[in-house]
Amino acid sequence: MSNKTLTALPLTAAGYAPYGDVIQARTDAKDITGANQGTAEKYHWTASIVNNHPNNGGKSNMCVFHCRPTKELPFKCKILERHPYSSQAFVPMNAGNTRGYLVIVALNGEDDKPDMSTLKAFICSNVQGVNYAAGIWHHPMIALEAETDFACLVHESGINEDDCQVVSVEEWIVDVPGYTA
Repeated sequence: MSNKTLTALPLTAAGYAPYGDVIQARTDAKDITGANQGTAEKYHWTASIVNNHPNNGGKSNMCVFHCRPTKELPFKCKILERHPYSSQAFVPMNAGNTRGYLVIVALNGEDDKPDMSTLKAFICSNVQGVNYAAGIWHHPMIALEAETDFACLVHESGINEDDCQVVSVEEWIVDVPGYTA
């Protein structure tokens, strides 16, 4: 068993800020306008969508990830990935089937690998999306409780090393309070 442990915290915009953006309608949003003839509010700029692919090589890819729930909690984090030139946004599409999902993130280190001293885990509610900033190391999506579909927006060039880089990391055990497998 690993002696590296981490407890997942509830996702907040402030806690997640070093890694990207929380996508949700928030009452503290700075730019909200009326929409749809007064029947809606539009929350502007909820995420920084970035395409830094060289030579305009990345194309917008709106895709869906269909994720099965993890069968192991506490969760064992053994890999991380990053998208060096693109942000990557995920928005859950089946809010009624699960209370949430797990996100694990880390900043890039001086050796161009994950800085494991910055590793954080967040429990995201079923009404929160996340946007990984370009170059942020993260675990692939981790559904909790039920199969979960995520709408995903990422820019991809078709060059594997530019689109997604995956590394093995020393195993960390992530406790997810309030959830069982």
